[in-house]
Amino acid sequence: MQTNSHNSKAHPRRALHVLLTAAACLWLTACGFALRGSTSLAADMQPVFISAERDSHELAQSLKRQFVINNVAVAKRRSEAKLIVVVTLLDEQKRSAALDDEARDAEYALYESARLELQSPDGKNLKGPHTLQQRRLIVNDPDNPVGEETESTIVRAEMREQLSIRLARQVEYWSHQMQAQP
Repeated sequence: MQTNSHNSKAHPRRALHVLLTAAACLWLTACGFALRGSTSLAADMQPVFISAERDSHELAQSLKRQFVINNVAVAKRRSEAKLIVVVTLLDEQKRSAALDDEARDAEYALYESARLELQSPDGKNLKGPHTLQQRRLIVNDPDNPVGEETESTIVRAEMREQLSIRLARQVEYWSHQMQAQP
């Protein structure tokens, strides 16, 4: 009989433990946390050169950081590269997502999208173009416009960093595809 009462006490504790673990996992994913994997490129495809227009400079710098973190050689000049990564920031948008009772923005969504292509050193298109997009919802405090603008700036920087991680992984995926082709 003691065994049954012991099991009945352990069952709610175990259920609570599972529930708290699941809640923690949901919270981590909701806040944007993601494990960073490594990006690898074959040595015969390195160094890479990142080509970007002036308005895509921040995204290109973020992508370069991702490559450097992952020990992918980045060329300073196009002529030194074995693979050209062309990145273009296509769009930055801010859209109303919900209104409060006074018809002011209660939530808004930030969007960033970028286009990615791989080229050979002579400019021949190897892969792409492929478009990637990041989106974040932000709760708005209409009584604090300065705080809202600061938060938007911080969130956009985080979005661009996440976008660069996704771009780096797309380059890695394409490079593995190209190696597998005869």
